[in-house]
Amino acid sequence: MLSPDVRTVAMDLLRPPPGQQLDLAVLTTYTLDLEALLAVPLAVLAHSDAGVDQLLEDPLLILQGLREAGDRIHVFVDETGIAVPRRQRELYATLENSVHPVRTPFGGVFHPKVWVARFVSLEDNGDALLRVAVLSRNLTFDRSWDVALASEVKPGRRRVTASGPLGRLIGELVNLSTMPIPHVLADSLQTLAAQVSRAAFPGPADFSDAPIEFHAMGLGRSRRWLPSVPNGGDVLAVAPFLKAQALGSIRALGSGTATLVGRGEVLDHLSNACLAQWDNVRALAETAIDEPDDETSSRPSGLHAKIIAVQHGWDVTWWVGSANLTNAALQGRNVEIMAQITGRKRRVGIDKFLEGFDRLCETYTRSEEVEVDDEEDRQGQQDVEDAVRALAEAGLAIACTAADEVWEWRLDGRVGLSEGVTVQVWPVSVDEEQAVELNLPVTFHLPMTRLTAFAAFVVSSNCPRTEPRRFALKLPISGVPEERTARVLRSLIDSPERLLAFLRALLGGLEELGHAGDVGEAGKGAWAWEADFGAETLLEDMLRAASRDPSRLVAVRKLITDLRSTPEGRRIVPDRLHAVWESVDATLGVGR
Repeated sequence: MLSPDVRTVAMDLLRPPPGQQLDLAVLTTYTLDLEALLAVPLAVLAHSDAGVDQLLEDPLLILQGLREAGDRIHVFVDETGIAVPRRQRELYATLENSVHPVRTPFGGVFHPKVWVARFVSLEDNGDALLRVAVLSRNLTFDRSWDVALASEVKPGRRRVTASGPLGRLIGELVNLSTMPIPHVLADSLQTLAAQVSRAAFPGPADFSDAPIEFHAMGLGRSRRWLPSVPNGGDVLAVAPFLKAQALGSIRALGSGTATLVGRGEVLDHLSNACLAQWDNVRALAETAIDEPDDETSSRPSGLHAKIIAVQHGWDVTWWVGSANLTNAALQGRNVEIMAQITGRKRRVGIDKFLEGFDRLCETYTRSEEVEVDDEEDRQGQQDVEDAVRALAEAGLAIACTAADEVWEWRLDGRVGLSEGVTVQVWPVSVDEEQAVELNLPVTFHLPMTRLTAFAAFVVSSNCPRTEPRRFALKLPISGVPEERTARVLRSLIDSPERLLAFLRALLGGLEELGHAGDVGEAGKGAWAWEADFGAETLLEDMLRAASRDPSRLVAVRKLITDLRSTPEGRRIVPDRLHAVWESVDATLGVGR
C-alpha cells in the first residue's frame, strides 16, 4: 500500500539498477499534473529523495533533468485528464513532446495506471531489463491511500500468455492517441510491446512462481473482464467508486465471508439491499485521511486503492490495478489494467492483509444527510460533461505568429456548446487571472518563452450547485520558433557565474545540481567570475569529472551550443570559458 505522504515511490520505479540507464519509459494515467511530470525525469536522473516541491524550487535542476531524459519518458493520458497547473511555468513547454492525449474506443475514459520502463547496460552489452509497475495512483500529487505492484525481468524469446494483454495495451497506444505519434516513438512502442509480451514478470515474495497475469479492459473484442476462480470462499473488495451491479458480480465470486471497503460518501448512495450482501462493510477512518494544508487543500484524498481478493482452497488470488467496481470499468467502456497474483492464504490471505489495513478503517454507518441530486443538478452536471467532450473533440488548434516584440498565441476552431454553460480559457503558461471567455478565435500576446501547446479551460454550469470542471488540453500548435527552448534556457542561466556553477554541478553529477544556483553575492560581477575561474583550475576539474561519466558531455555540448547561438548567449558563455570547454570536448569527444 502507498500512504498519502509517499512522494518517492513513483520516482523509484524509474531509477535504473546499478550499471544501467533508463532507455525508455511509457507511463499511462487518467489524470496528469504537469508539475509532477516536471519532477519525474529530474528525480530519476538526480537519484534525489528530496520532496517534489523542493526539487521544483530550482529551475536549473528541472531543465537539465528534462533535457537528459525528456525524450525517454512518455506519458499517455486521457484527453481531458490534464490538470490545470497550480503554478505558471515556462518550463511546461519542455513537456510537450512527452505528453500524448488519448481517446478510448468505446466512449469511456482512459483509466489505466501502468508504468513500463526499459533499462540498458552502460557497457552496451547484455539484454534489456524491463520493469513494470501496475498502480492505482495517477501521475499527480494526490494525498490518497493507493496500491502498487512492481516487477522486473529480462524478456525471453517466446511469448508469455500472462503478459500478452499488457503488451497489447502498449501496442495500442499509437492508435488511441488523438495526435500523430512520431515514427521513431511509434516504432519504439511496438518494440517495447513485443518485448513485454515475451517477459514473464515474477510475482512478489510469498506468492507462487507463476508469472504475473495482466488483464486489459476496453480494447478490442475482449474488452470486458470479470475475475474468475473455482470454488471461491472469502471475498475482499476495496475501491473508491462502487456500483451495485458490479458489486453483485464480485460478491458472487465466493460463498464465504465478504468484506467491502469503500468511501463513506459513495457507500451512502448504495441501497441497503446491495450492502446487505456483504458481511463486513468498512470505510476509511477520518484519522487515516491526510490532513490538508493550504497547498494541498484542493488535491484529492482518502481511499484510492483498487483491490479484489478471493480465497479458494489453500490459496488466495489477488487483483490490483486501476479498475473501480463500476460497470464502466468491468464492462469495457473504460480502458483499464489489472494484475493478478496467487499465493498461499496462510501467508498472503485476506486476514493477513486486514490485520494491518483494517486499522485504517471503521465500521460503515450510513450518513443521516445524504445529498440527492435533483433534476437541475443532474442537468447541470450533464451540461458540463457534454461541454468538456465537445471541447476535446472540436479539433481546436493553436497558431503562433511573431508580432513586433511579442508573439500572438491564437486558439481557433469551431465548437458547439449548450446555453447552459460558460467557458473560460487561457494558456497554462500565464496566470488564470488573464483568462477570457471562449469566443473563438481567442488571442493572447505572449513572450516567446510563454508559447505553449497546453490550453486551460474552466467549464461552468448555470446551475449554481454544479461544480465547475477545470482541465487542460494539449492541442496541435504551429508557428513555434525553434529557439523557444533555448530562450527558456537563457532566461534561467542569465550570467557567466550561474553557468559556471551549473557546469561544475552538471559534470560532477546531477545530485550536485542543488548548489548550481548558489553563486553568492560575489557572483554578481565580472571580476567574481574571473577570480573563481583562476582559483579553481576549471579545466582540470571538468576533465576529472567528465572522465568519470563522459556521457555528461553530450548534455554540456548542447547547452553550450544553445547559449552561443545568440549575442546574448555569448555574453553568458564568454570566449575564455568557451575555450576551456572546447579543450575538454576535444579531449574526450563523447557523443559526436
